[in-house]
Amino acid sequence: MTDKKQKKISVLNDELDVKLFLYIAKKNLIFVLLLFAIAISSAYLYLRYTPPLYQASSVIQIASELEKTRILPTAHIYEDDIARKIELLRSSVFLQRALSKLPLEITYYSKGRVLNHELYKSTPFIIEKNVKNSNIYGLPIYVDFLSDSLAVLSYELRNNEHRRIEVKAGEWGELPEFDFKIEILNFKAIEDQQSIFSRNSYFFIINNPANIVSYYAKDIKVNVLNAAAKTIEISYSGNNAGKTSDIVNAIAEEFKIYDLERKAESANNILSYIDLQLELIFDKLTESELELERFKNKYEITEPAHDNLTPMKNRLNELQNQLINLEIERSIYQDIEKNLLESEEIDIYKLVAVLAGIDFQNNISNMMRALHDLLMEREKLLYQVTPRSSQIAALDYQIDIQKRYLVESINSIKSNIELRLADIKSKIEEYNEFLKIEPREYSLVEYSRLQRIYSINEKFYNQLVEKKAEYSISVAGHVPQSTILERSASTGRPISPRPRAIYISGVLASLFLGAGLIFLRYIFYNEIPSLNDILKHTDAPILGVIPKYKSAIPKDQLLVLDKPKSVIAEALRSIRTNLQFIDNSPGSKIIAVTSTISSEGKTFFAVNLAGILAFSNKKVIVIDFDMRKPKIHFGFNVANNNGVSTILSGIDSLEKCIQKSKESNLDFITAGPVPPNPSELILSPKMDELLDELKKTYDYIIIDNPPVGIVTDGMKSIMKANYPIYLFKANFSKRIFIQNVNRLIGENKIPNLAIVLNSVDKQYSSYGYDKGYAYGYYGDYGYEYYDENRNGNTKSFFNLFSKLQFRLKRKS
Repeated sequence: MTDKKQKKISVLNDELDVKLFLYIAKKNLIFVLLLFAIAISSAYLYLRYTPPLYQASSVIQIASELEKTRILPTAHIYEDDIARKIELLRSSVFLQRALSKLPLEITYYSKGRVLNHELYKSTPFIIEKNVKNSNIYGLPIYVDFLSDSLAVLSYELRNNEHRRIEVKAGEWGELPEFDFKIEILNFKAIEDQQSIFSRNSYFFIINNPANIVSYYAKDIKVNVLNAAAKTIEISYSGNNAGKTSDIVNAIAEEFKIYDLERKAESANNILSYIDLQLELIFDKLTESELELERFKNKYEITEPAHDNLTPMKNRLNELQNQLINLEIERSIYQDIEKNLLESEEIDIYKLVAVLAGIDFQNNISNMMRALHDLLMEREKLLYQVTPRSSQIAALDYQIDIQKRYLVESINSIKSNIELRLADIKSKIEEYNEFLKIEPREYSLVEYSRLQRIYSINEKFYNQLVEKKAEYSISVAGHVPQSTILERSASTGRPISPRPRAIYISGVLASLFLGAGLIFLRYIFYNEIPSLNDILKHTDAPILGVIPKYKSAIPKDQLLVLDKPKSVIAEALRSIRTNLQFIDNSPGSKIIAVTSTISSEGKTFFAVNLAGILAFSNKKVIVIDFDMRKPKIHFGFNVANNNGVSTILSGIDSLEKCIQKSKESNLDFITAGPVPPNPSELILSPKMDELLDELKKTYDYIIIDNPPVGIVTDGMKSIMKANYPIYLFKANFSKRIFIQNVNRLIGENKIPNLAIVLNSVDKQYSSYGYDKGYAYGYYGDYGYEYYDENRNGNTKSFFNLFSKLQFRLKRKS
């Protein structure tokens, strides 16, 4: 057995066949077009019923504080990083502040044929309301205008209770859920809308103020646009172009206002604290100045003679200066401690002012800065969360620990100051005792002490005045730290859905699905499309091909009698010629026709082959051995009252069952009534006797056998036939049916079994199929019929086919 016979035939197309793929693509083009139509229709419906989505964006830039710090040392109190700015912009507290500037408490709508339209800042009427019951929030309240001064409000509560009231424009109406007043702005627009929709053409929704921020915040995006440039992009997506633009612009503008307010609040608090300190120091300075003047007048001192003081007296003066400085330092530490302990809520601005006025030891300064940072972080966080949140609690814990460390450090420093003060006082007493200063000299020493106290107070006062001047200049020069680089402008063009993108996506999806469908149909295409598939899997000889008959086959299937010059007739003549290559011996010949399953066209082939043979002056008879599903009587359009079944059963004689056709050389025997035992009748000796008797009269006996793929009734006649023919129907018979041919040749020892491919589609010829069997040559004729009077030298492709040598393939 050859390799082709041994090779298992796959039900899938595991080899690339471009010609078959193109044929399947053409056959399924209608489905691709249908998918295309569905995709376009779906895209249209999607665009029709999907609300448009608009997006607006604004860009702000955070200015750098570097140059300000170089000019004024106070600028550092405004420093902030961009991450904190973003968190502030995202916080619900800030968004509440920004969105409160927009008319979002009531949303107005007009009714549309498909979608309702929001009338943001374009409503022809406005509503003033006083909500008494929160159940009214979120309900559509319909407004019908009876005239330019009269309207009707109606709505349905969630418990299906209806409300309806008629009210005059400009007057307050009362309902259980809310009081309201309607102001009509454009009655002409209202009339135009109500001419389209007679009822409920307008409605509005009262929004819950507590939910406004959460409703809009989910679509507000705040992102860093360029970290190096410190630019932030604020964007919002919504179904109304004007509203989306107003929201991002409101957030950007409010951020500038907030920035100014925060700076002003900080600086003003610090200035208030400095003013308070100035009052206290001014009192001390005045007191020390008066005391100095009184002392000068008392002792009549005009100009102290400092040059007469001895070095020991100078040392005494230094000790007294140290004493005064330590007392001032102790006072400042006490002031800081008081600020830390006087209340739970620390005034961070006072601490900043104290830090700005005094130089501390490094450890205290670092702790003050750390506490300042924690307090600033807590203040920022309060814009995002509630005071009882876990984040605030964690920060309060850190602040409390930092305060304790700071207080303990201050107490330790104060203890050291107290020890130093006691030591200095002790030394001063020792110096005084040792020097025993005279009254006149003592007065000069005391005068020097008073003068130093005055100088220290004056210095501290001047320092506070200097700080006040710096902060005053800072307040006077306040500008927003943020700059709006790009404001949103409503273009009216939605970002979604985009018609062009939707249609392109629909077309691409239809093409993709269509290509997938064609690919799957190709992969799972298990039918025999052409002779190429047969030749790949069997060595059985090919008798020829029968073209597909496009029109409906008439009841009388003997087409060759009515159209002897048709393409089908030519194909059958070629097959008649090729039969000579199988067996050209003299005598009567039996032609047995079978197939794998029914509906492959074996009856049509048998009847018309008989007609072609009869045209060559041969006596031909067609016998219907398919007693289970007889069809020959349909082919000749006669009754099936008697036939093979009655002959083999002994009911009727052979002569009684032979019927004449319209062709003088063509007779036929129908199958007769369906017997209960068709297999036994065919396998009986009477069948051999029947064939032997017919051989005496006819040149060709054509047997229409039952399909061997279903029953084995026809095996005996096939094995006895001179010309056993196995019929396949193109694009109908499965590829795996070819194994039946190999089995009949190999196992049943029928080496002269030949193949005919029936109903081959003309489209294959355009893809180059079946060349070598001359099917492509009759492509120019189509499936039309021609007559002998046609002008021109018409050449039948089957005449060309007859010139080809038939290759009879036999097992060696």
